[in-house]
Amino acid sequence: MIDTDKLPHPGPGANWNDPKCGPVGGTTHLGVGKVTVWGNDPAGHKDQAWKICYEVETDGPGVFIRTHPKSDYYWADQTKHPEPEVQQSVQVISKESREIVKTIRLTEKPGYAAVHIEFNNDGSEVWVSVWNRKDSKEPNGEIIIYDAKSLEEKGRVKGLYAPTGKFNVHNRVNHVT
Repeated sequence: MIDTDKLPHPGPGANWNDPKCGPVGGTTHLGVGKVTVWGNDPAGHKDQAWKICYEVETDGPGVFIRTHPKSDYYWADQTKHPEPEVQQSVQVISKESREIVKTIRLTEKPGYAAVHIEFNNDGSEVWVSVWNRKDSKEPNGEIIIYDAKSLEEKGRVKGLYAPTGKFNVHNRVNHVT
């Protein structure tokens, strides 16, 4: 058991190598703006295993966190926050410094939220969904594509029906998180 804050998300979370704790796992929380990171290598890092390595306070509670082995960052959404400015933004956190390096607001459309992050196979792109919380039965959702290094927007795929989960089959099958 790992002590966490209010309502950690039981989803797949993310895994990466932390410079101080070795292999770690991380998750957002549905009830508070926080990412919790814990050691998850009992064989190679016994002293860190199943203990909280560190926590990062985010602007709001989220649902998903993702990274890629080739990325310097992990990304967290804040979908559960009641304020539009926060729920429409994702936060990018440095694996090295453990600090938020950028907050990206994906939309300013009333009723829309940013949710779910996924990397492409080689880790060069990050895909984030935007959907209308009030009317997901219309093709008004988007996937916004970012450059994983520069964190700049590369493009948008529009006209989608609430594109929440866009799971990369290669990454899922090979446990690339």
